[in-house]
Amino acid sequence: MKKTGSVLCHISFSCFLIFLFNGCMKDRIRKTYQISTPIYETLTKFREAIKSQPASPLVSPGKLSVNGKYIFLSEPGLGIHVIDNSNPSAPRNISFINIPGNEDMAIKENTMYADSYGDLVTFDITDPQHVVAKNFAGGVFTDHSIYYLNATTPGLVMNPDSVQVIVGWNTRDTTVDFDPNNNYPVLYNSFCPNCFTASGIPAAAGASQPGVATNGSTARFSIIGNFLYTVDTWSLTSFNISEAYMPAFASNVTVDFHVETIYPLKDKLFVGTNNGMYMYDVQHAPSNPALLGKFTHVRGCDPVIADDNYAYITLNDSSACLGFYNELQIVNIKDLSNSFMISSYQLTHPMGLAKDGDNLFICDGKDGLKVFNAADPGNLKLTVQLKGPEVYDVVVANGLAIVVAKNGLYQYDYSDLGNIHLISKL
Repeated sequence: MKKTGSVLCHISFSCFLIFLFNGCMKDRIRKTYQISTPIYETLTKFREAIKSQPASPLVSPGKLSVNGKYIFLSEPGLGIHVIDNSNPSAPRNISFINIPGNEDMAIKENTMYADSYGDLVTFDITDPQHVVAKNFAGGVFTDHSIYYLNATTPGLVMNPDSVQVIVGWNTRDTTVDFDPNNNYPVLYNSFCPNCFTASGIPAAAGASQPGVATNGSTARFSIIGNFLYTVDTWSLTSFNISEAYMPAFASNVTVDFHVETIYPLKDKLFVGTNNGMYMYDVQHAPSNPALLGKFTHVRGCDPVIADDNYAYITLNDSSACLGFYNELQIVNIKDLSNSFMISSYQLTHPMGLAKDGDNLFICDGKDGLKVFNAADPGNLKLTVQLKGPEVYDVVVANGLAIVVAKNGLYQYDYSDLGNIHLISKL
């Protein structure tokens, strides 16, 4: 009996060990995942691809700049379309400037300034079909300076041959043992302080000046005289462009959180933010804009334009701005240090806007382009509503309205407001 009991005890203990360490005869669990390995290029090589390419279709139109007979229209995150608008009834898409990470641009004469992630790139656009990058200022835009791990100062200098940029991925399947206590095994874990991706980041009417292109009201770049002004998430930055191809950092001024747009008027800058409109003087010290006044409004996305007496602000409820209102606010700015709202108008989802004389053009989202008679800012009157495309921004001049929509570029002849009509779509 003792021997039998000993054998049973031994068998039981052995089974317990097998269960404990081998899962008691259960099958091994394996799972297959996709693993991606980055493809690197040096920043030097990456920049060589920033240049003109053959024309490509408009997919997701963004910011707008009108320079004489040419329209420059961004494809957010990818680059800029160049459109020959010699005949507005038949515009021709003539080239595409490959600029990864591009959001904004500004043009003076034959020089264009545009962003490529954190870089400020200067282009010679003398031949719009063969645009050439002339200079790269690295780490200028610190809020999206993905090339540089410690880019905290505009104008950071770094050897581009030492910076690795991720330009793509090699993807393959891999099979691994599955641990039920860890449903998300780490398949790729590396850190390279100078390796950043150059794709996959999600992705805007200045008053007329001689030689300076007219931007849409959602622009974040602007030029007055020999200075380029840009805004990012919280600040206003100035660059001296006396030497056109060599912009020199001048100053950086903190504005507010979530700065959105910039609009030039003579020697003033109007900066739109989620929380209000900030007005700066650039006449006395163009390298260091001085705050003249501020108008606070409820939270919302905020393009702004202005004339000598009034500022026109559209607010919308885009989730990016955490807004709740869709309206136009008109602000008396005769005294910039004491501005005040004189009227507001409820709209559907207003964004870009422009003004020609007494005619105020507002892009009201799915409600289309609306034209108001603004002779009396306290009593706007709707003149025309052009329904159809979902519109974002507009530039107007000499009876021609150039409108950026969700599905393309539209042009309207408004020389006779009683017969405003579409003349082309691209």
